[in-house]
Amino acid sequence: MPSLDIVIVLASGEVIPRRFSYERLVLAGWSGRDRDEVMAHVKELKRIGVPPPSEVPQFFRVGPNLLTTSRRIGVLEGRNNGEVEYVILLEDGRPRYVTVGSDHTDRDVERMSVPLSKQLYPKVIPPIVWPYEEVVDHWDELVLELRVDGTIAQRSKAEGLLRADELIDRAGLEGNAVLFSGSIPWINGEMKFGREYRMEIRDPVLRREIAYSYLTHKA
Repeated sequence: MPSLDIVIVLASGEVIPRRFSYERLVLAGWSGRDRDEVMAHVKELKRIGVPPPSEVPQFFRVGPNLLTTSRRIGVLEGRNNGEVEYVILLEDGRPRYVTVGSDHTDRDVERMSVPLSKQLYPKVIPPIVWPYEEVVDHWDELVLELRVDGTIAQRSKAEGLLRADELIDRAGLEGNAVLFSGSIPWINGEMKFGREYRMEIRDPVLRREIAYSYLTHKA
């Protein structure tokens, strides 16, 4: 079973290191809370050649080995980029920890096959997590942000995405798993590409944040 060394940061400031083992890595897509907006986005993607999902939201099970905390990932020539998402670490099918992540995706391959595009690149998370129980009561206030080469490319509250408990239920997850939420809209609808991706989740209620950056290099 794959595992990651993580650090749990409590609201009190206490830091607890542990090893988290998991069986599955699952990526959600088209997971916005407003179904009309989601379907409008599906139509936009269809116009540029991305196949529409068979259901909304859609879930992609990818190789558990794709999950990484590395700050450098190798990429191929062509259009590929990351996008910010909230990430839930589940134990026995229940949400235990939350952090931020980037589902790095090949956009050229995505036009041929979305599932295949999801398998090509690592899915990056920081080794830092918060207990889910500390944020669940103000979940919608959490803020997600992505900067590409220093420029803000995505920023939105978590209220735009389905809540973690609903995503877990729809995905039918059991046991230990890692679930990526699906992403938020790009600012001005413009997808950004670059070399450095900085993702962040902010908790304005408990006044803390988890931020993490990674670089891409030609493999």
